[in-house]
Amino acid sequence: MTGFALQESIINTVEAAVGAYGLLALEGSDGEVNVNEDIQEINKSYKLGDDVQFTATLKCEFDSTKQRPVETPTVDEPQIEKATAE
Repeated sequence: MTGFALQESIINTVEAAVGAYGLLALEGSDGEVNVNEDIQEINKSYKLGDDVQFTATLKCEFDSTKQRPVETPTVDEPQIEKATAE
């Protein structure tokens, strides 16, 4: 049971990270998440309340609906005053 809960928490953490950065996981097997650590080994030493550190690899793309539009900077033309001769 703990192993299942551990896997679910890792999945939820990855999903939250993807959403927080305005990304979308790729569809199908292209969007597969690979956790680099052995979850069964982590499960053996896990105690309730312990933090679990892991690294994962996944392929994503930017979610265009969450990206801010790029604004072209505007440059104000300098105002030149004409000198008058006295």
